[in-house]
Amino acid sequence: MAFTKGDKNINRKGKAKGSKNKTTKELKEFVNDLLKDNYGTFIDHLNSLNSKDYVNTYTALLRYNLPTLKATEIKEQKKNDFNNAENIQIEIIHKNQNDE
Repeated sequence: MAFTKGDKNINRKGKAKGSKNKTTKELKEFVNDLLKDNYGTFIDHLNSLNSKDYVNTYTALLRYNLPTLKATEIKEQKKNDFNNAENIQIEIIHKNQNDE
């Protein structure tokens, strides 16, 4: 079916921002229901794990609940004569030795 210029049935605004795909929404609801229905069994199995496996499983599950953090860059402050205590201390010792 071809588009007709000026057709009022055409969605000119496009898909709404943030709207979910129908299949994705249904899949998320299915997984959510599955988790709710098996919650007790899951907790029983989780509590039966040894400490190492419990912590690994717990931290693996956190990534599905916590937002993913963006990597950030930390820039080191440039050193100069005013914030470089080593150079200042060396200069003072050097001046005291010359005075003797």
